[in-house]
Amino acid sequence: MKTKAKKVVTGIVVTLLILLAGAAVWYFQFTKNGYILTVPYRSYFEQIAENVYVNKDNAMSKDEILNLIHEAEDRDRDFYGELTYASDTTIILNDNEKIQPKLGGGKDTYTFLFPKKHDYTCLSNEYFNLDIVAHEITHTELHARLTKEARSAIPIWFDEGLATQNDYRERYSLESWIEKTDNGKKRSRS
Repeated sequence: MKTKAKKVVTGIVVTLLILLAGAAVWYFQFTKNGYILTVPYRSYFEQIAENVYVNKDNAMSKDEILNLIHEAEDRDRDFYGELTYASDTTIILNDNEKIQPKLGGGKDTYTFLFPKKHDYTCLSNEYFNLDIVAHEITHTELHARLTKEARSAIPIWFDEGLATQNDYRERYSLESWIEKTDNGKKRSRS
């Protein structure tokens, strides 16, 4: 009787381990969050600077990528002063259309709070320009300066509004705001 009980317990344990392994594979291979978290371990990506990863066959040169990131950092440094975001942020650049959906699309910053707070800025080459990189770094710098509690209390409109301060695209200009709101007399919906 004890042998049968041991076999049942062993079967249950093995089944649970297989299910756990399957769940881990599913999470890290087939969900956006899991895929982003594992970019540093994927052979398809290479690290070109501390916390900067690029797909290996990217059309842009490493120097071109790093120079643009440094320009964006300079813009944000003029706004914030000293930057503190770098150790809490990973920038991922990818130009492979098959991989991009796994990273959440063309441009965005994702904040993970477990196992520790860390931002991942995922960009496609299409959106890799000075304005968008400076915009995303503004998000990550704000996040780096806030506690977990303060971060969750900041409204999205504030986070986005702050990021537009370093994004000089025409649609965020004062002239655009005046036109869309009739100089503040009506609310803009775009």
